[in-house]
Amino acid sequence: MKVRESKSVRVKRSGITVLIRPTRKDGKEYFVADYRVNGERKLAWRSSMKEARDEALAAIDKIQDGDTAALDLTRQQRDMFLRAEAANEGTGLPLDLVVAAHADVLRVLGGRATPIETARDWLERHAVPLPRKTVTEAADDCLAMVKADGKSPARQKQLAVVFNRFKKDNNLLLTQVSTAHVSQWLAGLEVKERTKRNCRDALGYLNRWCVLRGYLARGTDWLEGVQNYSARKIGEIQIYSPDEIAAILKSAGADMRPFIAVQAFAGLRHAEAARLDWSEIDLKDGFIEVCAAKSKTGERRLVPIPKNLKAWLKPHRRDSGPICEFANTTKQLLKTAGAAAVPWKHNGLRHSFISYRVAECADVPRVSDEAGNSPAIIRQHYLRRVRPIEARKWFSVKPKK
Repeated sequence: MKVRESKSVRVKRSGITVLIRPTRKDGKEYFVADYRVNGERKLAWRSSMKEARDEALAAIDKIQDGDTAALDLTRQQRDMFLRAEAANEGTGLPLDLVVAAHADVLRVLGGRATPIETARDWLERHAVPLPRKTVTEAADDCLAMVKADGKSPARQKQLAVVFNRFKKDNNLLLTQVSTAHVSQWLAGLEVKERTKRNCRDALGYLNRWCVLRGYLARGTDWLEGVQNYSARKIGEIQIYSPDEIAAILKSAGADMRPFIAVQAFAGLRHAEAARLDWSEIDLKDGFIEVCAAKSKTGERRLVPIPKNLKAWLKPHRRDSGPICEFANTTKQLLKTAGAAAVPWKHNGLRHSFISYRVAECADVPRVSDEAGNSPAIIRQHYLRRVRPIEARKWFSVKPKK
């Protein structure tokens, strides 16, 4: 490296001198600003005398201000710093805070979107101010709409139980509810996992209703990241023995016997049996019609009536009217089982029918059609393998003449 001292220039200000030396390297001419900071020599290479003078004056200013740390930056780093300052102009925030906030946003997004895309989406969804609705107000509005829409009493009751407990435990504005609130609330419920799943689904219904109603911004999802509880049955599937169902039916009164019999020998769900009308029972042709409006799945199906069920229904036959007029059928079932000295088993009548019916006909798809479930659900949640001889005993249980 050959230095031409005759063309060297000294830049002085406030007693500080920076020497600018022309030199050549790899066939190109450079101008080197040469100065010392805290006893250490600094060399800044520039391609023109003007750039070298500017660098020398900037170095003198920083030495006067005591900002010697900035002189350790490379030219590329200084250029990046200047661009960042220019981009931050107008925010009114310190550059380091802006960089920290931007880095947090990038980490949260994880490459799924850019910060500007996210900001524009948020502004679009919040273009219309949201009403200041509390959880209680929204839940009450939703329940009123469910009733006005003519949802079944069972559905209204299910939603009311969940909504009333959720609004009691979360006295918040709708916009304050987060996935953390929902997750912690579900985790704190002292109920079975299947019940937690039902509560989760009910809150999802309320969430979607509030979005459609304009109470929450579009895209709001309370259930995002919330544990999706399993609907599987925990433990062994419980069924009744032929002797136990005979004892239950014997102890049942005339106003409960048809209700129990259609569940035990036709496999109707508890709620379907509670909504069943005598006009939907055809003893002559041997079928029970579960119409779509009364079916849990919303699909109409015809369920065959076995001979022993016909024998149980015939003495109580009417042209029309509900087969059971009790408002609280569960309470009556528990009372009947207690009188028969038989432990009550949750959903045991339907479990029993499906298990014995599969053993009788060895045809799961056929039984799933009669019961209104898919074969996979039948196998996973309802079926307990029993011997055909036990099935014959089950469908031979008849009233004494």
